[in-house]
Amino acid sequence: MLQGEDPSCLIDFWMQEMVVTLLDSHPDVLRKVREEVSGIWSPESDVLMTAEQLREMKYTQAVALEVVRYRPPATLVPHIAVEDFPLTEWYTIPKGSIVFPSVYESSFQGFREADRFEPERFSEERQEDVIFRRNYLAFGAGPHQCVGQRYALNHPVLFIAMFVTLLDFKRHRADGCDEIMYTPTISPKDGCMVFLTRRCPRYPNFTLN
Repeated sequence: MLQGEDPSCLIDFWMQEMVVTLLDSHPDVLRKVREEVSGIWSPESDVLMTAEQLREMKYTQAVALEVVRYRPPATLVPHIAVEDFPLTEWYTIPKGSIVFPSVYESSFQGFREADRFEPERFSEERQEDVIFRRNYLAFGAGPHQCVGQRYALNHPVLFIAMFVTLLDFKRHRADGCDEIMYTPTISPKDGCMVFLTRRCPRYPNFTLN
């Protein structure tokens, strides 16, 4: 994608459309990310970002977590009930039933002002990811939590850090452009047309020896 090639997998499409959409509509978040990244990594260094540098990017990590909460790439995760499960006082899910819990809907339960895109909710001060962890189901929960969660989150953190550092972008906005559609993950209804220009003096030269 950095070389101008088309996205090649669902997570590429999701990051390209969702991350750009949310950063374009929240310039204060974009400014904070750029300030943080510029203090840790420079494209003129011609070196790849390290895992240590990604761990330093606390605010950018919070942005990635909020993107996943606000617009989870997998909205439904099917399960099979291995035993009768009392869901409410009046209904028990029968053993053997296929259940489709909504990761998307759970992400808007419990969180403070859940309809707002607000990365600060994942700060060390607020820790809403800890307080409302039973509602943050993008990577599952309990013994079924995704073992690759950290690896998966590093991808959008790296993408965000490099994208906002290397490029300026402006989204073409149309009526209803912020509505979502299922493709099968979710994406902006308008397809997210974005105009890109180079932001840095030159693109970094990554040579792996």
